[in-house]
Amino acid sequence: MNAHRWTTLLATCWSATTTALGLWWTLRPSAYLLGGGDAGSPPLAFEFPPEWLLLIGTGGIAVTLGLRTRRRSRSLRWALVAIAAGFAGLCLAVSGHMPLLALAYALAFAGPPALIAALLARAFRLGIKGTSAMVGTPLTAGLLLAGTIMVMKGAHWTLLSVAGCLVWLALTVTSYRVNHGRCAACGRPGAAWTHPESAARWGRKLTIIAALMPLPYGLARLTWFTPWPIAFPEGAGWGIWLTGILLGFASEGGAILTRGLIRPWGEVWPRWVPALHGRPIPVAVPTFAALTVSVMLALLTVYFAGTIAGGEIDLLVIVAFVPLSLWGPLLAGAAMAYYYRRRTACHCLASPADGREPVHQHHTPRRHPGPEPRVALALADSR
Repeated sequence: MNAHRWTTLLATCWSATTTALGLWWTLRPSAYLLGGGDAGSPPLAFEFPPEWLLLIGTGGIAVTLGLRTRRRSRSLRWALVAIAAGFAGLCLAVSGHMPLLALAYALAFAGPPALIAALLARAFRLGIKGTSAMVGTPLTAGLLLAGTIMVMKGAHWTLLSVAGCLVWLALTVTSYRVNHGRCAACGRPGAAWTHPESAARWGRKLTIIAALMPLPYGLARLTWFTPWPIAFPEGAGWGIWLTGILLGFASEGGAILTRGLIRPWGEVWPRWVPALHGRPIPVAVPTFAALTVSVMLALLTVYFAGTIAGGEIDLLVIVAFVPLSLWGPLLAGAAMAYYYRRRTACHCLASPADGREPVHQHHTPRRHPGPEPRVALALADSR
C-alpha cells in the first residue's frame, strides 16, 4: 500500500470515529464527550454540538472517498485538497494548548530520569532489551502523567483533534503530490530547493534560527534559581518552583535537539547512547518526532496569537513567549530540510496515476557489479 492510500485510510478511520462519537452524543445528549476544559482553553474547543461532530465526520469520509482516485476533474481534486487542508486547520484551531502543556510536563518530569537511566545503561553496558527497560520506564511514567493531566483537566478529547490535524496534514501533502504527478511518498521529482545540496544550505540557517527560539523562555525560567526570578508567582510554593525549573530545562533540551538536525549526531547515534551508538539514525525518526512536536507547538502559536489580539500582553510575553510561539513553524521547516537532505532513493514501482512516481525518474541507478572474483582471477591467469 502506497503513502497516499495509507493517509487516505487513516483519514477515513479518523472521520468514522468522529462520526461514531457524534452519533453516540446525539442519541445520548447527557454524555458530554468533550469534557469541561479549563479556563485557559479557547471557548470554541468546548462549544462543539453533536451535529458538528456528525458534519465533520461525514464530510471527512466524503473527502477521503473523493481523494482515493485521480478519476476526478482537476478542479474538483484541488477543491478536495483545499478542504483536507481546512480540516487540518480546524483540528489545530480547536485543540487548545492543553496537549502541549501535557507534553511539556511529561518531558520535564520524565526527561531527567530517562537521561540518568540511559547513562547507567551505558555504564553497565546493557543490551538493547535492558536499555529499553531502563529508559522506557520513566518515559512511560511521563506519558501516564501527561494523560492524567489531560483527564483531570477534562481535555482528553483534544488528543482526537491533534491526531486529526496530523492525519489531515499528511493527506493534504500526499494528495498535493499526486495531483502534480509526483511520488506520494517522497515528492520526487521536486523543485530545486528540495534537492539535498539546496536543503542543506537553507536548512542550516532555518535550524539555527529555530534552535534560538526556546532559549529566552528557558532562561526566564532558570532565573528562578536567582534572587531575581522573572514571572515567579507570588506566594507560590516549592512545587511551582520545581515545575518551572523543569520546564526551563525541557525547553533548553528542545533547543539542543533542534540543533541536532544539522549535527553529525543527528544522523548517527552518538557514543553516549547505549546499545545504539555508532548506528545510522533512520531518517523517519527525527523527522516524525520534529514534525509532531512542531504541530504541538503550533497550538501555542494559535493560543498566543489570540492572546496578543486580545491585548493581553506584557513584557514576559514579548521576551519569552513570542519567540517560543515561533518555534513550531520554524521547527517544521527544519524537519523538512533534514528530510530532504537525508532521504534515500525511492523504490516506488507504480505510475503517477496510482499516487506513486515511476522509479526510473528518481531512483539512483546502480553500477554493474562486474565479474565475480573467481571469474576475474581465472581471466587474469588465462592471460
